[in-house]
Amino acid sequence: MPRQYRKDALIIFGLLAFIYAYFYQNSGWNGNSRFSLIFAIVQERRLSIDTYCNRDGTETSDVAYFKGHNYSDKAIGPSVVGAISYVPFYWMKRILNHPSQVMVKMILTFLVIGLPSAISGSLIYILCLYWSKSRFRAYLVALTITLGTMYFPYSIIFFSHQFASSLLFSAFFMIFLLKERPVISKNVYLFLIGLLLGWALISEYPTAVIILALVVYYFSIVWRNHTYRHFRSIALPMLGGSIPVLLQLLYNKLCFGNFLSIGYQNLSDPYSVSAMGQGLMGIHWPDLSVLYYMTLHPTMGMFWESPALLLSIIGTVFIFWKRRYREETILAIWVIGSYLVIQSGYYMWWGGDALGPRHIIPVLPFFCVLLVFVPRRLNWLFVVLSLVSIGQMTIAAASVVNVPDTMVSKISTLVHVGVNMSLDSSHQIG
Repeated sequence: MPRQYRKDALIIFGLLAFIYAYFYQNSGWNGNSRFSLIFAIVQERRLSIDTYCNRDGTETSDVAYFKGHNYSDKAIGPSVVGAISYVPFYWMKRILNHPSQVMVKMILTFLVIGLPSAISGSLIYILCLYWSKSRFRAYLVALTITLGTMYFPYSIIFFSHQFASSLLFSAFFMIFLLKERPVISKNVYLFLIGLLLGWALISEYPTAVIILALVVYYFSIVWRNHTYRHFRSIALPMLGGSIPVLLQLLYNKLCFGNFLSIGYQNLSDPYSVSAMGQGLMGIHWPDLSVLYYMTLHPTMGMFWESPALLLSIIGTVFIFWKRRYREETILAIWVIGSYLVIQSGYYMWWGGDALGPRHIIPVLPFFCVLLVFVPRRLNWLFVVLSLVSIGQMTIAAASVVNVPDTMVSKISTLVHVGVNMSLDSSHQIG
């Protein structure tokens, strides 16, 4: 890549890193559950969060309960990275009595969530530049996704969705590079692809659907290219992916007495226990009405919150017409479509107190594949919709991301373009 383009990618990275650090927000119960585990691991060298779950600053009801002890009910991926990052600050605090807990939470949110998001954003720019050969289009797509979707507000709070999103897209970027530049096939590179995918799995369990698609994409490249037809092309990614999975299994055993027992199977809240016990961990058959609420309904629909994403439909048609990068296009469509359909069956599809249906965040970077090929004669429309999207997400980042979910129980009474759809009772707030 020419030096000027490398500078552009660094500009994107620096801009996003600054913005994500500046707009930090407290993540509430969800983040505190993870912070409690981080502090317990580093300060007490144990996995139970009894000391922290009821303490000011880390209070949370997002807990699992097993044999008299409280544990975080979350997937451990972000917490493990957070614990490693927290070690030097803990020793600094012991010596200098600084930084404070509030400052530590801000720093860890940036290091674990904001920084990977900024890196992923620069990768979006590089990939779009490679495809479009246009710096303007690459900037436009990268900033639209990273600042004009829920990618932005969930890069400033300690939730797992955007962390997993960054890992998944980084893995996709690396796999695509294997396809385009076979000479980079080094052991550490192959190992890192597996590690990223495995860590995404132990950070957000439903991303298994996306990981499976990326694994198929990876092996399709390996199979077609004789350069990769050797044992290490299979063994090294498997080794990298197995490390975080084994770490999660060990955590399950130590906390809940069974390698396959996760926090969500040991919740302390009776309503959540009942809901998660139905279907596949709370996921039922897809619901068309919920799919509508998640995408097109003005209350929480992602195409209303980020109208620039609507252009992805035009971009998809144009890609197939030009017959360019069809494999990546099919992958992106499958990742986005399948994940939306699956999340429409989740009993709490809206994500509790949330700006929008936050569970769909891991698919947002993959929209770049569809947006980058929008015809250039529509740049004016692209810019207008991007500005609207960025403006709305900036308002959210500057105010409250954890929006109370009281409106969800009434969402079926809201009329949109003459359509009044009923919300199934199984998806109403209990």
